[in-house]
Amino acid sequence: MTDDLKGTPVLVHPQLSYDPAGKQNQVGLISKADLMNDDVFVAFGKEVALYSSDALLVLLPAEEIHQNLADIAYETPFAELKPLTQIDLFLRYGSPGKELTAMHLARDNPAIRPLCLDTLQNQFIKSIDQNYSR
Repeated sequence: MTDDLKGTPVLVHPQLSYDPAGKQNQVGLISKADLMNDDVFVAFGKEVALYSSDALLVLLPAEEIHQNLADIAYETPFAELKPLTQIDLFLRYGSPGKELTAMHLARDNPAIRPLCLDTLQNQFIKSIDQNYSR
C-alpha cells in the first residue's frame, strides 16, 4: 500500500479509452493506492472509482514545472504562459490546498498539461529509479 499518496489530487486522463466510472477530465483525490498491484482508488466527492496508475495524471514536481516555465518563457504566447505561471506560484508559495488549485488550472488549460502533468505510473517509475540509483 502507498499511504503517502492519500489526498493527492489527480486528473483522470482526458483521452482515457475505457472509463466505466465516466470521470474523464475530472479532478479527484486519491483515497487509497496499491501501486504494486496498480490499483488506485480515487474519490470524487462521496463516489470512489478504481483506476490504474497510467489513467491518472499528477502534477510534476514544483522544481520541474518551474524549469519548464523558465525554458519556454520567451517563446510562448501569454495565454499559455499565464496559467503555467499561476501553477508555479501556487505550488511554490500557495496555502493549503494549493495542489488542488494547480490541478484545476492544468485541467482547464490543455496546452500546458505536458509542462506540468505526467501519469502517476511515470512518476512512480521515476521515484523507483531515483531510489535505486542512490
